[in-house]
Amino acid sequence: MRGVVYGRSLLLRPAPPSADRLLRPLRLTDVAPVPVPPPGWRDRLRLALHAGGLITLSPTVRLRWRWQEVLDGLQSSLLGQGGQGRGRPMSVTHPLQLLPAVEFMMGLPPALEKERRALHGVLGRALVEYRRQATRMRERPLLFAREAASYFALGYKDQQIVSRIGSASELFHTLQRIYDNYYLFRANYIFSIVTREPPESGYRLFSKYMRASFFLSTIQEDGTLSPKPSYRQLPPKEHVLYLVRRDQALQARLREDEALLRELQQLLRYFRSLRPAGEQGTTRPG
Repeated sequence: MRGVVYGRSLLLRPAPPSADRLLRPLRLTDVAPVPVPPPGWRDRLRLALHAGGLITLSPTVRLRWRWQEVLDGLQSSLLGQGGQGRGRPMSVTHPLQLLPAVEFMMGLPPALEKERRALHGVLGRALVEYRRQATRMRERPLLFAREAASYFALGYKDQQIVSRIGSASELFHTLQRIYDNYYLFRANYIFSIVTREPPESGYRLFSKYMRASFFLSTIQEDGTLSPKPSYRQLPPKEHVLYLVRRDQALQARLREDEALLRELQQLLRYFRSLRPAGEQGTTRPG
């Protein structure tokens, strides 16, 4: 409706590139399903009381229930098992369809570490299997880190000419291209971390992730640029910390460079948390 009333609006969830979609939905045949207990009568009663405003559930309980929905939907989609009706199955032909589940996993608190590992097991195997099938389809090796670097180069090339564009229409289309390429860059960088790819230029990829995130936070929905970043549009702090702690090339650099560690700790102040201060846990990058 917004685009109809106020004019054009950017597409904020780009579709997967058609050339990179698998011909058949992804299916894992060598992954043991994680048991997802069906909701008992106590669960249903608590949910009904919570919906009626009669009780308050802790954030951990709500996240655990959401985890059950996400995991059930993934296992129904990828393993053909699950079926508790808690999550909606889908036909997965490209990793972008898994991105919401990956981001949910990245944001889980330390209290749900066991649940995070269970999600990581399913998602990691799905991404590895996609990489294997896409490599066979392309007839050349596919690495998520290499894909990320390629998409960043395309976005950065357009970003360098933005200040010279005078036409509002041309600016809109250029910003959409930048948004698409940076969106795909960030997704592929995250997939490279989840699948534990060898740290090829990992430090530079994390630096590019931060650069792309700040630029994307200046792009407004109507296809114009804000003079300064919108911090509400930046990734959650938990997502950034997830990447920092698992990017092996970056971790090696942080161990050698105390100044870089201090700079990163200062930069993290600009990222909002998904949870109140008392539930965040440690925010040390290392």
